Amino acid sequence: MKINNKEFDTLTLYVKKEKSEKIIENYKVFKWELVEEKENTQYEDIVDLTFIRQHKIENKDELQLLQVYMEERLNEQGKIEKHKHSKSCVLGLCLGLLCGALIALGLLFCFQVLPKFGLVGGIVLASFGFLLVLFELIYLPKLFKKESVFYENRSKILEQEINIICKNASALAGGEYEQK
Repeated sequence: MKINNKEFDTLTLYVKKEKSEKIIENYKVFKWELVEEKENTQYEDIVDLTFIRQHKIENKDELQLLQVYMEERLNEQGKIEKHKHSKSCVLGLCLGLLCGALIALGLLFCFQVLPKFGLVGGIVLASFGFLLVLFELIYLPKLFKKESVFYENRSKILEQEINIICKNASALAGGEYEQK
């Protein structure tokens, strides 16, 4: 939908389906009115939202500034959600590969397929690989939990900041903001 009218500003957003309702409510506070919501043609979990608002509104500059602040928080929320468990995932994959390689090499040396280090070298390598597996089984769940706690705490803080920004924008726009 294309609106070519100098009386209105337009804004098109591409958001996750599960977040669209909250986004629509947040943008209403900034006097944006949803005119179109449609499925994205490329991605199944994305919707295209098109908003309009009057070009000349009171406190427009302040509202736009607050909108930028809100969008920064929304982007940060998306970023931390996307990378919620990236450290534990990368560490798990790297250590898993290293463990597999050490155990495989150790077994090859033990069975004298690669006779350079012999039985003792094979046992040492395989033992070290199994110790790394044990370390991984103990440490990774702790790291995973730590990342989850960080995500939950940071997400709550960002949500509070977004609510404060929307409350301030609502006061500027002359409306009532209902925190969700």
